[in-house]
Amino acid sequence: MSSSAAELHGVAPGLALRLALPAGARDVPEEALPAIDVSALAGAAVTLRRGVEADGLSLRAVCVTAPSRHWATGLEELVLDRASGLVHGALGVTIARWEARPIRAVSHRFEQPFEGTARAGERALALHGRHVLGFAGSERDAALCSVVCLEPAQGAPRCGTLLAAAELEGAFVAPPEPDLLVRTIFLAADQPLAVAAALGALAAAAVAVVLARRPRPRP
Repeated sequence: MSSSAAELHGVAPGLALRLALPAGARDVPEEALPAIDVSALAGAAVTLRRGVEADGLSLRAVCVTAPSRHWATGLEELVLDRASGLVHGALGVTIARWEARPIRAVSHRFEQPFEGTARAGERALALHGRHVLGFAGSERDAALCSVVCLEPAQGAPRCGTLLAAAELEGAFVAPPEPDLLVRTIFLAADQPLAVAAALGALAAAAVAVVLARRPRPRP
């Protein structure tokens, strides 16, 4: 299937999402796109909401950035799982089947394809998409983009070409080092007894310092 145009959207410092549009694409007004709520994460922002339709096909893209000061290796599974939840709620269809593929680490980013089936009223749809998670800028902020394509379940497949052309590109940077809080949480998961003892010792030491510094009554 040929595409009519390509778009490049800046979504984070040094990063842009490239989208190929299907022939005859019609813009979905932004006010008609479902809202994406990231208010629970301090500093997070939705940097792109894009939707087009063409002859029964729907293409959606959303990108979010957030501070990564509490990042640690392994959190990509939680982040991409949360991204899947946001996609579920933003498509405006009934998801019948959802299959997330294994996460792949590619240079300084993570990618996860997914597919499934859905229904919009009486219409049966095939669903294809991909999450891309990376880090950008001097603050190493996390940047997450999800691209989803819906097409009629019957008929020649068209989404594959569009998804293959969609790319989050630019100057990715290495993930930040985990901070003390995250390292403590992950250590606690691996060695709960040792961490409990260490935290107990720290608490005892803090109490000793407080007692040593408290005002003493005059004789």
